[in-house]
Amino acid sequence: MGEACQTERCAMRKLLEMRGIRKSFFEVKALRGIDFDLEYGEVHVLLGENGAGKSTLIKILSGAYSMDEGSIAIDGREVDKASFDPTAAEDSGIVTIYQNFHVIPHLSVAENMSLPDFSVSRGLIRWKAVDSRAQEILDSLGFDIDTQALVKDLSVSKKQMLEIAIALSKNAKILIMDEPTAALSDKEVEILFSTIAKVKAKGIGIIYISHRLEEIKRIGDRVTVLRDGSSIATVDPKAVDTKDLIALMVGKSMSTRGERVSWAVGAPHFEVRGLVNRNFPEPVALQVRENEILGITGLVGSSKTELARAIFGIDRCSSKELLLGGKRIDIWGPRSAVVLGIGYLPEDRDSCGLCLNMGVKENMTLVSLSKLRSLFFSHARERASVQDIVDSIRVMTPGLSQQVKYLSGGNKQKVVLGKWLMAGCRLLILDEPTIGIDVGARSEIYELIRSFVRTGDRSVIFISSDMDEIQEISGRILVMSKGRIVADLDPDSTSKEEIMQYSLGAKKARTA
Repeated sequence: MGEACQTERCAMRKLLEMRGIRKSFFEVKALRGIDFDLEYGEVHVLLGENGAGKSTLIKILSGAYSMDEGSIAIDGREVDKASFDPTAAEDSGIVTIYQNFHVIPHLSVAENMSLPDFSVSRGLIRWKAVDSRAQEILDSLGFDIDTQALVKDLSVSKKQMLEIAIALSKNAKILIMDEPTAALSDKEVEILFSTIAKVKAKGIGIIYISHRLEEIKRIGDRVTVLRDGSSIATVDPKAVDTKDLIALMVGKSMSTRGERVSWAVGAPHFEVRGLVNRNFPEPVALQVRENEILGITGLVGSSKTELARAIFGIDRCSSKELLLGGKRIDIWGPRSAVVLGIGYLPEDRDSCGLCLNMGVKENMTLVSLSKLRSLFFSHARERASVQDIVDSIRVMTPGLSQQVKYLSGGNKQKVVLGKWLMAGCRLLILDEPTIGIDVGARSEIYELIRSFVRTGDRSVIFISSDMDEIQEISGRILVMSKGRIVADLDPDSTSKEEIMQYSLGAKKARTA
């Protein structure tokens, strides 16, 4: 295929055509006759709330799911539905880059790029050929990556580049990018967008999934909005307002940013003093009051997540003093934190917050089984307790036995929150609780958090790199930079620009 795909063949037909795609999971209709196409050298964005059908459509295209009805044509040739599996999809030039990297950290860049087909001669790996082939691919994309570097030592943006290079080494025609900027800094996002431009110039089509509406307008050539398993509209993102895109997603007019809601807070509820470990250049201290949502923000590398892990007892500290309700407590590990009424929602919910192959009921009762026991364990009581939580926080699931891996991102997150609500927590530490979640589900998560924190002696530590979100949800904001808390801000008297300046270390410490 030519540099700008300037052949009559490319001009006459589309790179991808999906027609009338239908898929059901038991009684749940995930896709209701979706039409979707992709041009050569185009970025076509898939947009929709969690549960709208984006993931199901992509899994059908990548061969992970079979479709109930419909057809798929790639480069003008219709695929055989009966034999279209992940291997057939890759052989057709379809490669998916997922939000969580699928590279092997303890192998080199060249080794990752050569898997599983190393150059072999007389039973021995030809390492020079392996390195040469990797270098050739990286040079063709203009990527400055050391082929001998271990993947674990690469920055997030370079890991993303490596994933793209691996995809192109497989002669990709269609590149599926699932939330590619979710873990990237602003600088790394710019590098990614430059990379996408190079990929487009090769005539490769990109299906781009993201909930970040501001970047969709920059990167997308077309946007197709899905809702409730149906295709609602395909539009030019540069010709529509953000609020109109949101209205298409949720089926009603909706503001891009909610109104800040505030209420009175009480006495100091949870305190951290003199927390020291290898991630922090100086002792860390913070305080959160009763009924308060304390926001913590900062750029990638600011050690926000490391602070949460240290408080919850996942990462060891050489010293720390913790107080809950004015009383000194000892957290030596996650189990002791749970016993004390502290819950932690990790950034990576799928691998650290959920058991994906277990049902909704089992996931929600993981940390509170002892509370459901009387003399004997009652399965009926367990089911009734879970159903009450599912109903109250509006988890969309066909049943309590539904495996959580089949739920949308927003509903998975609700299951994690439900787990801690069942456990009767007094303090919730939430690390990026809305990452990869659409606008509608995000509003519901906010309301759940506000409802939790308003009653009794409860508080929330809310960690997010989304500064608009931090301003909307927090009663007070701590800004971290390079392992230090550099500012304590009132969200009503600060701006996103000021928060960014503190995050970059461009302003000196400030206290609200």
